[in-house]
Amino acid sequence: MAVRTGEQFLQGLRDNREIWLEGQQVQDVTTHPKLARMAQTLAGIYDLQHNPEFHDRLVFTSPTSGEPVALSYLVPETQEDLLRRRTALEIVAKSCHGMLGRTPEYVNIQVTATRQLASIFGLKNQRYADNIRAYHEYVREHNLSITHTFGHPQVNRAVPLAELPDPYTAVGVVEERAEGVIVRGAKLLATLAPFCDELFAPVYRPLRPGVEEDRKYCIGFAIPVATKGLKFICRPSHDTGRPLIEHPLSGQYDEMDAMAIFDDVLVPWERVFMYDDVELSNLTLQKVTLWRQYMQQVAVKNIAKLEFILGVVHGITEAVGIGVYSHVQEKTSEVIDTIETARSYLRAAEADAERWPDPDEGEGIWPAAEPWMAMRHWYPDAYSRVVAILEQLAASGLMLTPTEEDMAGPMAPSINKYYQGATIAAQERVRLFRLAWDLIGTEFGSRQTLYERFFNGDVVQLRQRRYASYDYSKAADSVRSFMAELNEGRRDE
Repeated sequence: MAVRTGEQFLQGLRDNREIWLEGQQVQDVTTHPKLARMAQTLAGIYDLQHNPEFHDRLVFTSPTSGEPVALSYLVPETQEDLLRRRTALEIVAKSCHGMLGRTPEYVNIQVTATRQLASIFGLKNQRYADNIRAYHEYVREHNLSITHTFGHPQVNRAVPLAELPDPYTAVGVVEERAEGVIVRGAKLLATLAPFCDELFAPVYRPLRPGVEEDRKYCIGFAIPVATKGLKFICRPSHDTGRPLIEHPLSGQYDEMDAMAIFDDVLVPWERVFMYDDVELSNLTLQKVTLWRQYMQQVAVKNIAKLEFILGVVHGITEAVGIGVYSHVQEKTSEVIDTIETARSYLRAAEADAERWPDPDEGEGIWPAAEPWMAMRHWYPDAYSRVVAILEQLAASGLMLTPTEEDMAGPMAPSINKYYQGATIAAQERVRLFRLAWDLIGTEFGSRQTLYERFFNGDVVQLRQRRYASYDYSKAADSVRSFMAELNEGRRDE
């Protein structure tokens, strides 16, 4: 199958998946009043692959079928491949103005990176490496949308999983069968789940070696979203159903988050990538650095989002005539600096990319790790700062946004007079500030800030790992050489 159209993508969502939203089971995510507009947004992204303007930049030729397939499934072999993939990511990110952190490309790249390191999963059993390679080919050839789940329910983080009141709170293996394994429990956080074809669930938390009770949790796999016994409980929708002119972002970019519940779900053996090997599982956590690949999508999304926010910031400063003030100019420049810093991280990671050091373990070229680590430690605070700047510059205008009904009603003359800006009419000014409010003040906006803070993990823990693992040799050598020169008297006058 070649790349799918938007309609083919929507048709794929009309199956027997079990999605629960606000107390009710969703019968059809493509028509549900609080999900349909997001489904259409994703359909538009799939349609980009068929747009003559973008087609050649979004696809490559499948090495097995000869058909055009999504570039996010490309195993990059050269820096040119990385730049080609970046171009495809930029097209998608710009189409949604960076508002979607989990467009299908995000997990596509994770699956591709896993495929690049399949040999590690097959160190003790070749079957699992073969399964990973076969899965990558399957989702690539069918142009599927994939969600993923890494974490466990936040029941009691102070005790090991096996010591929770119910040992199957986290997903664990209940039994083996000839056709596969039965799993029970829950995983989070399945962003985009209602709109996906597949669920990718690798082992992504360390387990205790030698502890028999932990072995049940050593299971990594992928299954269709519409698998019997698999349920998704969604958070409340941020799409209120109001006209897009009033909720321009939340009305079309609510990618949805959900918890995946596994009620004795059968995972076929051909879909298992890791099983019953705690030592190997912990090794993959150290070696399978998927983030070195998928952070390219993250960086591209960050830049697109920041450019969009800069446009809102600049629009507001011009609209109400505050651009003449030095503190406004300084804050706007801070947003610009944030964009260019993100762009620098992206370019540094690409420029310093290198092949996997052990060709028996991994394939292809990998963006440099250090720029990505620095970016994911820096960006959550940087994004929060940008949001604070927008909030400060928009000020009370964020709380003064009449509805479309108001602007068309008896109060229209007063609105036209008192809501106009320095350079724009009242209607345009109200819509601009409403856009700013949806970006930072609504439930959608708050979720965006929370997402940027935690989607890559707790920054405090990430920085602690950085402290423990960083190579200090160059820094230490610099001090040692200085002290040696000092001791030799070279710096004495």
